[in-house]
Amino acid sequence: MFDVSGKYMTYFIPVPRFAKASDAARMDWSSFTKGYFLNRDTLVAVLLLVDASVPPQKIDLDCANWLGRNNIPLTFVFTKCDKTKGKGKKPDENIRDFQQLIAQNYPKHPPWIMTSSVTGLGRDELLLHMSQLRNYWDQ
Repeated sequence: MFDVSGKYMTYFIPVPRFAKASDAARMDWSSFTKGYFLNRDTLVAVLLLVDASVPPQKIDLDCANWLGRNNIPLTFVFTKCDKTKGKGKKPDENIRDFQQLIAQNYPKHPPWIMTSSVTGLGRDELLLHMSQLRNYWDQ
Protein backbone atom coordinates (compact mmCIF):
# COMPACT_ATOMS: atom_id res chain seq x y z
CA MET A 1 0.00 0.00 0.00
CA PHE A 2 1.32 3.42 -0.90
CA ASP A 3 -0.07 6.76 0.25
CA VAL A 4 0.30 9.15 -2.67
CA SER A 5 0.26 12.82 -1.68
CA GLY A 6 -2.20 12.12 1.11
CA LYS A 7 -4.97 12.08 -1.49
CA TYR A 8 -5.26 8.49 -2.66
CA MET A 9 -3.88 5.07 -1.99
CA THR A 10 -2.28 2.59 -4.37
CA TYR A 11 -2.53 -1.05 -3.33
CA PHE A 12 -0.51 -3.90 -4.74
CA ILE A 13 -2.30 -7.20 -4.35
CA PRO A 14 -0.08 -10.07 -5.49
CA VAL A 15 -1.60 -13.09 -7.16
CA PRO A 16 -0.11 -16.22 -5.58
CA ARG A 17 0.93 -17.88 -8.84
CA PHE A 18 3.74 -20.07 -7.74
CA ALA A 19 3.41 -19.74 -3.99
CA LYS A 20 3.73 -22.93 -2.03
CA ALA A 21 0.34 -22.74 -0.35
CA SER A 22 -2.46 -25.18 0.22
CA ASP A 23 -5.52 -25.13 -2.01
CA ALA A 24 -7.53 -23.88 0.98
CA ALA A 25 -5.14 -20.94 1.48
CA ARG A 26 -5.37 -20.08 -2.22
CA MET A 27 -9.17 -20.18 -2.06
CA ASP A 28 -9.14 -17.85 0.98
CA TRP A 29 -6.88 -15.46 -0.95
CA SER A 30 -9.16 -15.62 -3.98
CA SER A 31 -12.25 -14.91 -1.86
CA PHE A 32 -10.54 -12.00 -0.13
CA THR A 33 -9.35 -10.46 -3.41
CA LYS A 34 -12.69 -10.84 -5.18
CA GLY A 35 -14.54 -9.45 -2.18
CA TYR A 36 -12.21 -6.47 -2.10
CA PHE A 37 -12.76 -5.68 -5.78
CA LEU A 38 -16.53 -6.14 -5.61
CA ASN A 39 -17.10 -4.12 -2.44
CA ARG A 40 -14.58 -1.30 -2.68
CA ASP A 41 -16.62 1.83 -3.47
CA THR A 42 -13.50 3.93 -3.95
CA LEU A 43 -11.87 1.57 -6.46
CA VAL A 44 -11.00 3.54 -9.60
CA ALA A 45 -9.24 0.79 -11.56
CA VAL A 46 -7.22 -2.40 -11.36
CA LEU A 47 -3.82 -2.50 -13.03
CA LEU A 48 -3.36 -6.15 -13.97
CA LEU A 49 0.30 -7.04 -14.57
CA VAL A 50 0.71 -9.68 -17.27
CA ASP A 51 4.05 -11.21 -18.30
CA ALA A 52 4.27 -10.63 -22.07
CA SER A 53 7.39 -12.77 -22.48
CA VAL A 54 5.33 -15.96 -22.20
CA PRO A 55 2.11 -17.16 -23.86
CA PRO A 56 -1.14 -16.20 -22.11
CA GLN A 57 -1.39 -17.90 -18.72
CA LYS A 58 -4.64 -19.38 -17.39
CA ILE A 59 -4.43 -17.47 -14.10
CA ASP A 60 -4.09 -14.12 -15.92
CA LEU A 61 -6.92 -14.96 -18.34
CA ASP A 62 -9.17 -16.10 -15.49
CA CYS A 63 -8.48 -12.92 -13.54
CA ALA A 64 -9.02 -10.65 -16.56
CA ASN A 65 -12.22 -12.44 -17.53
CA TRP A 66 -13.57 -12.31 -13.97
CA LEU A 67 -12.86 -8.56 -13.76
CA GLY A 68 -14.59 -8.07 -17.12
CA ARG A 69 -17.67 -10.10 -16.17
CA ASN A 70 -17.96 -8.03 -13.00
CA ASN A 71 -17.52 -4.67 -14.79
CA ILE A 72 -14.47 -3.73 -12.75
CA PRO A 73 -12.38 -1.04 -14.49
CA LEU A 74 -9.11 -2.49 -15.67
CA THR A 75 -5.86 -1.57 -17.36
CA PHE A 76 -3.52 -4.27 -18.61
CA VAL A 77 0.14 -3.61 -17.86
CA PHE A 78 2.15 -6.01 -19.98
CA THR A 79 5.57 -6.54 -18.41
CA LYS A 80 8.87 -7.89 -19.79
CA CYS A 81 8.10 -6.56 -23.27
CA ASP A 82 11.83 -6.58 -24.04
CA LYS A 83 12.18 -10.37 -23.61
CA THR A 84 11.32 -13.58 -25.40
CA LYS A 85 11.50 -16.82 -23.42
CA GLY A 86 13.27 -19.57 -25.34
CA LYS A 87 12.06 -20.06 -28.89
CA GLY A 88 8.62 -18.73 -28.00
CA LYS A 89 6.62 -15.96 -29.57
CA LYS A 90 7.62 -12.33 -29.33
CA PRO A 91 5.92 -10.25 -26.63
CA ASP A 92 3.70 -8.39 -29.09
CA GLU A 93 2.42 -11.75 -30.40
CA ASN A 94 1.71 -12.96 -26.86
CA ILE A 95 -0.14 -9.70 -26.15
CA ARG A 96 -2.23 -10.09 -29.31
CA ASP A 97 -3.08 -13.69 -28.33
CA PHE A 98 -4.03 -12.56 -24.82
CA GLN A 99 -6.28 -9.81 -26.13
CA GLN A 100 -8.04 -12.19 -28.50
CA LEU A 101 -8.67 -14.66 -25.68
CA ILE A 102 -10.30 -12.09 -23.38
CA ALA A 103 -12.27 -10.23 -26.07
CA GLN A 104 -15.53 -12.06 -25.30
CA ASN A 105 -15.79 -10.33 -21.91
CA TYR A 106 -14.91 -6.86 -23.16
CA PRO A 107 -17.14 -5.14 -25.73
CA LYS A 108 -14.61 -2.29 -25.65
CA HIS A 109 -11.05 -3.41 -25.05
CA PRO A 110 -9.56 -2.01 -21.80
CA PRO A 111 -6.51 0.23 -22.00
CA TRP A 112 -3.17 -1.53 -22.07
CA ILE A 113 0.43 -0.48 -21.66
CA MET A 114 3.58 -2.32 -22.73
CA THR A 115 6.42 -2.04 -20.21
CA SER A 116 9.98 -3.12 -19.54
CA SER A 117 11.83 -2.50 -16.30
CA VAL A 118 15.11 -3.04 -18.19
CA THR A 119 14.64 -0.53 -21.02
CA GLY A 120 12.14 1.81 -19.35
CA LEU A 121 9.57 1.15 -22.07
CA GLY A 122 6.13 2.36 -21.00
CA ARG A 123 7.31 4.09 -17.83
CA ASP A 124 6.09 7.55 -18.80
CA GLU A 125 2.88 6.16 -20.30
CA LEU A 126 2.13 4.23 -17.09
CA LEU A 127 2.80 7.26 -14.89
CA LEU A 128 0.58 9.40 -17.13
CA HIS A 129 -2.18 6.80 -16.99
CA MET A 130 -2.02 6.64 -13.19
CA SER A 131 -2.12 10.43 -13.07
CA GLN A 132 -5.24 10.41 -15.25
CA LEU A 133 -6.85 7.86 -12.95
CA ARG A 134 -6.00 10.10 -9.99
CA ASN A 135 -7.53 13.10 -11.78
CA TYR A 136 -10.67 11.06 -12.44
CA TRP A 137 -10.88 10.26 -8.72
CA ASP A 138 -10.37 13.92 -7.74
CA GLN A 139 -13.43 15.03 -9.76
